[in-house]
Amino acid sequence: MMRRLLISDSEYRGGKRARNRIVRVGATCGRPYTERRAEGTRLLRITVLLALLLLAAAPLRAAEPVAPDRLHVLMINGGGDREDNFASHLSHLRQLAGLLERARVPRDHVVILASDGSNPAPDLAVRGPEPEGTWLLEGTVVGDLLRHFTDFENSSLAGYSLRPATRAELRHTFDELSARLRPGDTLLVFVTDHGTSNPRDPLDNRISLWGAHESLSVRGLRGLLAVLPAQVRVVSLMSQCFSGGFAYLYDLNSRGRLPSGAACGYFSSTADRPAYGCYPEVRGAEAVGHAFEFLQALSHGGHFAAAHDSVLFSDQSPDVPLRSSEVFLDEILLRAARARRVDDNKFVDQLLDKAWAGKGFAAQRDRVDRLAGQYGLARLREHTLAEIDRRGDELAAFLDQTEAHAKTWATALGDLNQARLDAFLATRPGFAARLALPALRKLKPAERRTLAVELLRELVPQTEADSKQLSRLQRLIGATAGLDQIAYRTEVRLAALLRMRTVLLDVAGRYYLQTQPKAAAALTALEKCEDLDLTLASVAGAASPPVKPALVALDTDQQAAARVQPAWLGFAFKPVATARRKRLGLPEGAVRVVSVVADSPAIRAGLRPGDILLGAMGEPLTSQNPVRPAVVLAPIGADWTLDLQRGSKRSALQVRPQPAPKSRR
Repeated sequence: MMRRLLISDSEYRGGKRARNRIVRVGATCGRPYTERRAEGTRLLRITVLLALLLLAAAPLRAAEPVAPDRLHVLMINGGGDREDNFASHLSHLRQLAGLLERARVPRDHVVILASDGSNPAPDLAVRGPEPEGTWLLEGTVVGDLLRHFTDFENSSLAGYSLRPATRAELRHTFDELSARLRPGDTLLVFVTDHGTSNPRDPLDNRISLWGAHESLSVRGLRGLLAVLPAQVRVVSLMSQCFSGGFAYLYDLNSRGRLPSGAACGYFSSTADRPAYGCYPEVRGAEAVGHAFEFLQALSHGGHFAAAHDSVLFSDQSPDVPLRSSEVFLDEILLRAARARRVDDNKFVDQLLDKAWAGKGFAAQRDRVDRLAGQYGLARLREHTLAEIDRRGDELAAFLDQTEAHAKTWATALGDLNQARLDAFLATRPGFAARLALPALRKLKPAERRTLAVELLRELVPQTEADSKQLSRLQRLIGATAGLDQIAYRTEVRLAALLRMRTVLLDVAGRYYLQTQPKAAAALTALEKCEDLDLTLASVAGAASPPVKPALVALDTDQQAAARVQPAWLGFAFKPVATARRKRLGLPEGAVRVVSVVADSPAIRAGLRPGDILLGAMGEPLTSQNPVRPAVVLAPIGADWTLDLQRGSKRSALQVRPQPAPKSRR
């Protein structure tokens, strides 16, 4: 198995978050490659010689920007269904439409396929703001239903007629384009959408369309593009999950499995990785993710290659932006390593050693160092893939630990919130009936929002009046939020490592192609395809692109995470049955110890399975003072007293809590 860029081993959650590791996966195209022997230098042409001289330089710039009347644009937002058709997608369509207006592209050159098209039925999910005080519902049974409210609106884009994003409409659209486009025209295909992956075959990665079972694969899009006239350039800009699979459109009209330059593109992520930015955003929230960042960068110059370079430093999300030429170089290196039957990482690192020894790649080395600094990472010492992988393993281990601790704090917060909510509802039978899950699920979003506001109007003041409980809640909330932010920044740093890895592969690939003239010419053709340039009308008062501050240093986050480790004793428990609790006269929050972890603070203190915990530090465990929050908030390294009942006797144990142990992957 060969090492590729990245694979994710859990899905994004709560705004497209993922835990990622650099691991070995199969060949990206799912098909074998063999090394083809290059023909003799007698067949070299002058253009090939020029390509070799420029391999170490920046991508070639087009002689002149594309003429507005020679550019056609196809925008796609399938959305799937109205629950998943997020408003961020429509915002991206509007963002690009505004740029096309500045580029004076005729509106009849722009075709937009968006969800259900011109159907006036609400098809767009827009998430509204949460009511004040919803932190008191975090982790409760009713929390999700009373915190997240999605409204539905109709998709519309002023000045444009939307078509339905279906396979049938796509076929119709490409029939129109095939009759309209002429050799020398450029077709820009922009996709802001959801995407799905096929781990065994990235050519089966898909763009989600509108409706059940409606999607478009890489092969399907290739078939549609094949009906266009020859010598039409196709440039893709795709921000859906797993969009990197569509980079393999670069071999459209290829000869000898080398790109012709007929198709190329820019993509938010690799073929095996989700993307960030597809979510039903809170109204007014800051726009984030690859599509927003790319179009924002494009608005300051109109040059696609420059926008891509800018996004590498400005997109502070877990995206891994890449372009077709980078994927092609990666594949060339993989083929060469396989032909030599050597490990591809070692093969690349050998090339890097030779490349760094010269003077032709100083700019790329500087780019790697700049990426490290921008994302709070220490500079590489070796500038090799082996070093990137070691750093990735270290970051992944830190992320695992941070997420495990965040989950512990969040679970304790949920326990305390649920306990307080239960106590509140015990005195409010009217509210209790309205919050029963069957009744709650029948309510419309607006009705649930009203109910949440009414509930929190009473629950918040009551909680704030209890200073001891409020202090506990604030500590739990602060620890959970702080570790979540650190975990997210760590995911961004993992993505930054992968961006750095792509630069290293680019250097190795360009160095290798100095002896591969045919492949070098193909790379030049790809870069010429990628070099799309729009002439944008100036905007009065337009500011220069903002420079984002660098992420906080990794070691700063590591120190902060160490300060909010939850306390740990090392035992599992269950609530004491109500009948037994009443019979023995135990407090409401009493729990029975089920098991004790070996070599834990609990077992060293003498805690045994079957013991019943009654309280801690003289304070009884009650329905409003459950055991888990009490444990995680315990002072680490200090003596802590557990009140317990063993058989018919009550006693106290001195225990010394320690930090939660490291998680194991």
